Amino acid sequence: MNMKINLELVKKLRAEKAWSQEELAVASDLSLRTVQRIEKDGSISLESKKALASAFGIKTSDLDIKEDNSAFSDENSDAFYFRIENGTKLAEIVGGAYAYRLNHDDPRSEKEAELIASAAQSIKDWGEIWSDLEAGDRVNAAYDLSQLIQELESIGIWVFGVRTNESHPGLEGSKWPVANVFLMREDNPKIIKLDL
Repeated sequence: MNMKINLELVKKLRAEKAWSQEELAVASDLSLRTVQRIEKDGSISLESKKALASAFGIKTSDLDIKEDNSAFSDENSDAFYFRIENGTKLAEIVGGAYAYRLNHDDPRSEKEAELIASAAQSIKDWGEIWSDLEAGDRVNAAYDLSQLIQELESIGIWVFGVRTNESHPGLEGSKWPVANVFLMREDNPKIIKLDL
């Protein structure tokens, strides 16, 4: 059974990696014809969707069509960050990660600096203890992260993130989950609004 995905996002992610359609086909282990069909009409099978998400290093749900979505590309890390608007989604990115890449826009005041610092530390702390939490504690943690996101949004800071699997220096062939989180001003020109 085929479903529709965000074909504009697929094209954007492919362009970010500077891949041709042929290179995307190789990276995702799909046929060139399948990649061409996906980019033409957004129609895809679940297996192909999983293969594309894996090639781009994102979750399959990130390819879903959303009414209002924002994202940006970080040239320094080649990561494509998606806006995170709730604690459950943020917990999926940071929970149980082996490493954290936390970035932020420059604070404009001491109060802003304190809030951004506190948020960055809380995000990392929850991620580090996630594996030790019971199911009920994870619900509470996701709620706390949602509150943190709302507090940041109240001062005009949005949370973006993506979870990647990256090679560990010195350990050939092993991939480690890395939580990439960026706290960015809502008016930052790098943000791309994806209207579908």
